[in-house]
Amino acid sequence: MRTNPLLSRFLLTASVTIGGGACAAGLDGTGAPSSGGDDASTVLPLGGDDASDDADSAPFSSAPSWDASAPPVPYDAGGPRRDAGADATGAPARDAGADGPCTQPLGPGVLEIDEMMIESVAGSGDYGQWIEIVSTSSCAVDLNGLHAECPVGNKVRTLDVGEDVWIPPGGFFVIADSTDPATDHYLPGTVLAWDGDPGSVLRKSGGTVSLMANDAIVDSVTWPALAVVVGASVAFPASCSPSQRSDWTEWQISTASWFPGFYGTPNAPNTDVSCP
Repeated sequence: MRTNPLLSRFLLTASVTIGGGACAAGLDGTGAPSSGGDDASTVLPLGGDDASDDADSAPFSSAPSWDASAPPVPYDAGGPRRDAGADATGAPARDAGADGPCTQPLGPGVLEIDEMMIESVAGSGDYGQWIEIVSTSSCAVDLNGLHAECPVGNKVRTLDVGEDVWIPPGGFFVIADSTDPATDHYLPGTVLAWDGDPGSVLRKSGGTVSLMANDAIVDSVTWPALAVVVGASVAFPASCSPSQRSDWTEWQISTASWFPGFYGTPNAPNTDVSCP
């Protein structure tokens, strides 16, 4: 039985809670590309560069995978984005009824964070950051009731899903700084946003993003200070065992381009990178 169609963009009500901690980021990118800026194989010391420091990450200059003479046509910012159930190639995915909706509520391990765009542009005021979450379930998952949070300085950025958002078996969704296509670089697929479109939620010096539902932690990722490449995400390869996800030497700099000048596989498997 087919469910009602869903728009792939949701700007959901959430709250900002005063709290402790800091949310920052980086990468140990063994074999990852670099262009005279950060050595992607070098781990920065903890408590290192702040995201507002644009001097330590040179723009990504490897040849893009798109044809510069015919860049992709952007989505219409004034209309609905691609259906929430479609995959990143645009092909329609199974609806929630194809394999049946999950009968159990969201619980630990059902969702996993597997990709992060920590620095989409150099300098402060980065509104193009995002994290990708994959469903490990063989049934359709409803995100209604999901809570996400990330401490940033003395605040905690949050997201609360207050309506039905169905993710097909093995499907993906993204939590971004903004749902504005012109700001998030035309992310495909299902995209939710932190409350208030705050910008610069993810930092380069390490941080934590947690997903919670039904009084339980569904998934939580803490990353150390790691070297990043501007405009490229940090991805956990699809070929790696899930048990290796906490080992940051396994995470790699993405090489596939979803939009001119930006590298990553938002709302798609991380098959452009391989397990070291």
